[in-house]
Parts: sequence; C-alpha cells; structure tokens
Amino acid sequence: MSKSHLIIVPCHSIWNPFRHSQAPNGKSNLGQNPEHWYLKPFQLQGNDHLAFIKHGLQAIITLLKDEKDESFLVFSGSQTILAAGALSESQSYYLLMRQLLRASDGQDPPNFDGIAKFINEIKQLLAKREIDIETLFNTRVTTEEYALDSFDNLIYSIYRFKQMNDSWPQEITIVGFGFKKKRFLELHAKAIDFPKERMNYISIDPSPKGYIINETNQYFQHLAEMELKNAVSLFEKDWFATRDPLLTKKQSRNPFKRSNDYEDVRLFNLKSPIDHDKPFFDIYIRDKMPWSKKE
Repeated sequence: MSKSHLIIVPCHSIWNPFRHSQAPNGKSNLGQNPEHWYLKPFQLQGNDHLAFIKHGLQAIITLLKDEKDESFLVFSGSQTILAAGALSESQSYYLLMRQLLRASDGQDPPNFDGIAKFINEIKQLLAKREIDIETLFNTRVTTEEYALDSFDNLIYSIYRFKQMNDSWPQEITIVGFGFKKKRFLELHAKAIDFPKERMNYISIDPSPKGYIINETNQYFQHLAEMELKNAVSLFEKDWFATRDPLLTKKQSRNPFKRSNDYEDVRLFNLKSPIDHDKPFFDIYIRDKMPWSKKE
C-alpha cells in the first residue's frame, strides 16, 4: 500500500535503557522515572518525560487508526547528548515504545500517569488490524537520526519518509507539545512551502504535579513566554536557522558531528547564513517543492 501520511514525533530527550534496568522497587525501567532519562533541569518541573512517552504512544494510535494503511511514523532526533553516547533521541523513543508494548503483551500494561489507557487502545487496534508488535515496528515505524531542532524535525522527517516509501507525504500529523504548535504550523511549514491545511497537530503537554490551579496557570504562561522568546521570535527572523543564536544552539546539540545523508535536502543544508529569508524562499522554494500546493 502506497504511503501518503507522515506522522512525526519530534523527540526532546534520550531514554537511558541501561539505567536501573531493574529498579529497587522491582519495577523495570520503562521510562517512568526522571532518572531513566537524560533530562535538562527545565524538563523536570513538568514531568516532561511522561509527556514524551505519551507523544510516542499517541503517534502509534494515530498510525493504527488509519485502516487504509497510508500512514508511516517517524521518530525524529539526533545524538544530542554526549553522555548518552551513540544512542539518539529517536532510537531511544523507538526502543522504549516497543519495550512498553512488549511489557504489556499478554498481561496488564504499566499504568504510571495514565499510560495504560494509551497502551490498551494500541493493543485493541493491533488485534483489530491483526498486526503484531514486531511487524508494526519493522514495517510502519522508523527513526530519523539527524534532526537538531524543530525545523530539522519537520524537513528531515519528510525526506526520511521519502527514503522509506519512495513517495512524498501528502499529509503530515505532528504529535508534540501544544505550546510548540504555532512554531510548526505557522513558521516551519511556511518556510518549506508545505500547505498548512494538510498539516495536523496533536497536543499533549507537560503535567506538573502537586500544583494548585493558579500555579498551574503560571507554569503554562511561563512556557508560552519562553516559547515566544527562545523559539518563535527567533524563527520569525531566521526561517531556516542559519544564523545565531539558532545556529549556535543547533551546533551545541551535535557533540558527535553528525551530518545528514538525505540526497534531496541540499537546498536546506547551506554552508553560509541566509541573509534574506523571504527572497531566498521566493526564488528557490515557493511553488517549487515536491509538496508545494498545485494550483
């Protein structure tokens, strides 16, 4: 069956499968604890690691709900953390999702932070579609190993989809943090000329624990402010992340000096900064991409 629907999970950290493979309380490392991940300090307050797991599981649900079998799932993220070695963000998500489903095969699923609801739905869909876990991950799911920021997550996943399916996606669904929705749909999609009306976004946000309503509101307000300051306002000025501070931030996430091998992505792999994004877009990208809207 020809694939036309790309599902993307932009990865945000790396699960450490070697950390406490058997925790003191007798529970296996299924990513449920912060110490199972290489988390940044700002990712601790909202229990971001639990949202990461839900992003992956929800993406699998979305994949399996496509009874026409036109969807393909890509976990996107490079080897961004020196301490994690060669393990990439996308590899770790892929392995963890498979491990979670295997751990639930023939028995009750783990149920930290409501995860069981996602896993039970996946199990029901697998049974309905008559697909086993190995077939699912071997034929409908893959990783994208080079993305260093959200722009890369989008464009590199498109090219990875093309590598795997020999076709371009006609529709894209992104599963991620709700506060990043504008960045993807209004900035990145525009920068590569992917029609916004053919993009979907499924939002699953962090869930800080023990907060009263006012504290929760303040937490999400702060997230929105940081997203505007550290991402949206910067990508509005630097569509393709070829200048500082976005370029320096990307370079800091590449301790192993990885570079992508996508043959068709050279247009976005510039060796020097783009000084004027709009003219560059008008000359090289608008109406010229394989996915550009045809009048």
